[in-house]
Amino acid sequence: MKKIVGLVLFAVSILGAPMVAQAEGLKLDAKRFYLGAGLNFNSLPGVGSSRGFQFIGGYEFDFKLNEDISTSLELGYMDSGEFDRLNTSGNADEASGLWVAVVESVPLTSKTDMLARIGYDFGDDDGFLLGAGMQYKFDTKVALRMEYITREHVNGLQVNVLFKF
Repeated sequence: MKKIVGLVLFAVSILGAPMVAQAEGLKLDAKRFYLGAGLNFNSLPGVGSSRGFQFIGGYEFDFKLNEDISTSLELGYMDSGEFDRLNTSGNADEASGLWVAVVESVPLTSKTDMLARIGYDFGDDDGFLLGAGMQYKFDTKVALRMEYITREHVNGLQVNVLFKF
């Protein structure tokens, strides 16, 4: 319980930082919300690999760090799918659950961004998560992301499509 409370406080402090930075006029713009979904290709050492899915909801804040780095807050659900080898250790042979992350996005060109994320997974594979990847923007409303995410136990390559409102 102490671990969860501590991690929630950590998440609130990290995730609240963008809000404090723009506290003078904290207004949420509906055009900055986005939803997404995709596939993940996972590995769990000693157990095998799996294919699963995830759903994402996020908000991109309207301020930029260093005049070009965007900050987003994301909440998602990940299901790893069943791993392909028999897990004889008695541990779960799949992982799923909610996660929250802060995503920093650095533009490389007008259509591509480099991404970095840090967050926390509250599901079966609870613990911190880190990730990096690329995003290609087809237009102002639709983007394709490819990221490598490492969690406490499950690591995975994700491919997601995002839709802005």
